[in-house]
Amino acid sequence: MKQQDANDLVWKILSGMPVEVFDDDSGDIWYNDSYELVNPRREGDFIGSREIGSANLVTALNLIHQKLLIKSTSDSTDLSMKMFNEAMFNLQEQRFIRRKPEKMRESFKVYSSNTTT
Repeated sequence: MKQQDANDLVWKILSGMPVEVFDDDSGDIWYNDSYELVNPRREGDFIGSREIGSANLVTALNLIHQKLLIKSTSDSTDLSMKMFNEAMFNLQEQRFIRRKPEKMRESFKVYSSNTTT
């Protein structure tokens, strides 16, 4: 699998209908609170939504892993994670996805040179 194929696969899954992971045992729902689409969806049931579901992220990683397993690539677990992370990075660079603004605000500090005495 080429990296561009992984990028295209991840984008197709992330831009589709957002789906969350539901844990049947505990009743918990896992939400993706880190990433969203840069541009809102223009069609479908989720028109106007930027949400990326947690199951979309899991599915994208799993499909990369499965495609590598089919080709009998040794060390497919590490390679699939590497390709998935690279795809996520590339999609951010191309401005298809982004870190959610509220997450970005949690990770920076404002410094002031105001020295009022």
